[in-house]
Amino acid sequence: MKYYIIFLFLLTFNNLLSQISLPTFHGIQKPDPPIPFVNYALEFDGNGDNIQINGSDLNPPWTVEVWYERASNNNGANLLWRCGSGCWALKLEQWNNTHKLGITKFGNTDWKWNYITSIGKWEHVVWVGKNNNVELFVNGASKGTKNLSNAKLYWKYIGKANGSLTIDGKIDELRIWNDARTATEIKSNMFKELEGNESNLKAYYKMSNGSGTTLTDNSTNSKNGSMTGGMNSNDWVDSYVPIGFLNDDYETDIEGLWRMTGTNASQPSNGLTMSVSSILAEENFVVFGNNNLSSSSTSDLPAGVVRRSKRIWNTDETGAVNSTTMIFDIRDVTGNNLLTVNPVTHYKLLYRSNTSGDFSIVRTANNIINSDNVVFSSVNLNDGYYCIGVTQNNGL
Repeated sequence: MKYYIIFLFLLTFNNLLSQISLPTFHGIQKPDPPIPFVNYALEFDGNGDNIQINGSDLNPPWTVEVWYERASNNNGANLLWRCGSGCWALKLEQWNNTHKLGITKFGNTDWKWNYITSIGKWEHVVWVGKNNNVELFVNGASKGTKNLSNAKLYWKYIGKANGSLTIDGKIDELRIWNDARTATEIKSNMFKELEGNESNLKAYYKMSNGSGTTLTDNSTNSKNGSMTGGMNSNDWVDSYVPIGFLNDDYETDIEGLWRMTGTNASQPSNGLTMSVSSILAEENFVVFGNNNLSSSSTSDLPAGVVRRSKRIWNTDETGAVNSTTMIFDIRDVTGNNLLTVNPVTHYKLLYRSNTSGDFSIVRTANNIINSDNVVFSSVNLNDGYYCIGVTQNNGL
């Protein structure tokens, strides 16, 4: 009997709702991925693990980018390769115990850059092949070029090299392009997932399968791979690559603070730099970008604050990033040339959890460096939106 009564109640309630005019929403904010969000990487054991793709060979220009966490020293660890003599290969570790990032033309020459990736830390590595040279980028910064003519990209295998030596570590977010990506394009996309339909994207491996022995190409080109050489479903592991999910309007100058940065500062995102007091655990990181606005505003202010920066930063935190130092370069943030507020306590760090509504004060500044860099220490970061405010009008 009670189930019949409940049924009648739900039916009546549903009919009432159908007669109520609900509001129409004109804007949709891109949501974060479902919680909990699990990202995957593929782990290679350094002893034969590889993936067969049978991708089409590419003449310059081309670009290959990957997130890589090295597990130990290895010799001749190839990222992409096809065959023996005459073929080119991208090297995550060049042979003969150099362990440096490089490129090889088999039967000809090995080239290497003066950079060795760290053991146990995710790093972003990019090779850009042009008609007359190949340029290497690591974590968004150029490491120089090698004068190589017509370096052809072969990608029949991921991880395979001559003999049994393969990658000893994890890879994630492998992207293959048939154009020479610019430094700006590389930096703009390294901390976020792609849609998969971008122009000139030949293959995109998000490593999102999580099980099985197929590696899905998440581009529109369906260049799926088959895990071989002893690889199995156990080689799918949790990934803590610093990939963020930011609001579409806050994707200008995306930066990251993750284990690789150690206690060093992040790159500045249009005036905001972050650092931590101790090395982050692998599962703790933050990605942040901004809305690309300048000048100042008097809207959405908390009590006691009379003006704030129009530039707002969106943060996407994974795990916990605490005791963070945030430094705002007022000249960059607002376009003003001089800092005139004194004392420093007039400056406030403002935060809100959504794209609209009043900000709240979360921290008072404790230092000013070089006349226009305002420092906030010991900030425990959250997902949301940050800007800088002031309690008297001549500070921004």
